[in-house]
Amino acid sequence: MTSWRYIQEDGVPADYGLATDEYLMNSYSENAAGTEATLRLYTYRDYCALVGRFQNIHAELDLEACRQEGFQYNRRLTGGGAIIMGREQLGLCLATANTFGAANTRELYQLFSTPVIKALEHFGIGAQLRGKNDLEVEGKKIAGLGIHVNPHGAIQFHTSLLVGLDIPLMLKVLKIPMQKIGDKAQVNKVAQRITTVSRALGRTLTTGEVRELVKAQFRAHFGVQLENQPLTAGEKAGIEKLTNERYRNEEWIFHNSPQPDMNGMGLKKTPAGLLRTYVALKGETIKSVLITGDFFGQESLFRQIEVNLKWSALDKELVKRKVHQAFVELGHTTPELSADDVNEAIWRAALGAMKEVQFTYKGSCYFPKK
Repeated sequence: MTSWRYIQEDGVPADYGLATDEYLMNSYSENAAGTEATLRLYTYRDYCALVGRFQNIHAELDLEACRQEGFQYNRRLTGGGAIIMGREQLGLCLATANTFGAANTRELYQLFSTPVIKALEHFGIGAQLRGKNDLEVEGKKIAGLGIHVNPHGAIQFHTSLLVGLDIPLMLKVLKIPMQKIGDKAQVNKVAQRITTVSRALGRTLTTGEVRELVKAQFRAHFGVQLENQPLTAGEKAGIEKLTNERYRNEEWIFHNSPQPDMNGMGLKKTPAGLLRTYVALKGETIKSVLITGDFFGQESLFRQIEVNLKWSALDKELVKRKVHQAFVELGHTTPELSADDVNEAIWRAALGAMKEVQFTYKGSCYFPKK
């Protein structure tokens, strides 16, 4: 029987937790990790606020509230929305080479989320993969998923499974719609969109109980043995190096954050994710464009659009042509995202820069956009 490596940790800091997942993924870049895959089931310290790779951290998190509440904050390598992680949220990382024959990312989501779905079924909770990256129970989100594939084809699959969740505390640090209404109403609004394992069962479960079942379902679904192999001293040294290079580096944590002179923002919800687009103007010239959001791919496309529009005239037809040009240049075709969607988000931001649209915050991992 094939053996996979298993790592279990609890109460890890934000920077170390993320660096460990990336380090484990990178070990499969040359198929030199020694096992077919590594499954890591862990929890973060109370609490860590993590934004997706392509998000603007200032738009997603109240950083001052994070500091006041003692939250650590950081940026994931995987895309998606802002989340909080602590002892009641089970973190899952599967690191492996792409040897499973999956044709695309969607198939990887279905493959790797199946053991989590089966674990929930064991508790009597019927969960399904919905949208681009959520597990839902009766229309309510119970887990978020993410995938990153490095340039060498190694995979990092993430899951944040909500065993429990302190919604009022979450609302203090995540910027979510309607934050100015009463606390009770806001909690009720969020509770209509998400659920937890404990809430779905009507009784409190520990993260440890859920972890053991998820572990067992991975073992059964893939027909493997899971061998407990803690991190070695050499691996910990490599993780510390990566932590310093990336996850303690403000350029990483705050990248995709607009410069102070960016004063227009536009939102556009697409099947590929929420686009949060910033435009800075100098007179009737576009000084810069920045496209952020909870999307999972399209990074090269958006960077090309930003390059195409830099120092362009603020002309609606010209902007439209340059956006379409980037789609053609990169051969980007997907039903989830159109050039018109991107163009609309950019033009809304341009109007915002001209004070015709007010700056607003919308959306998070736990409160999906309509």
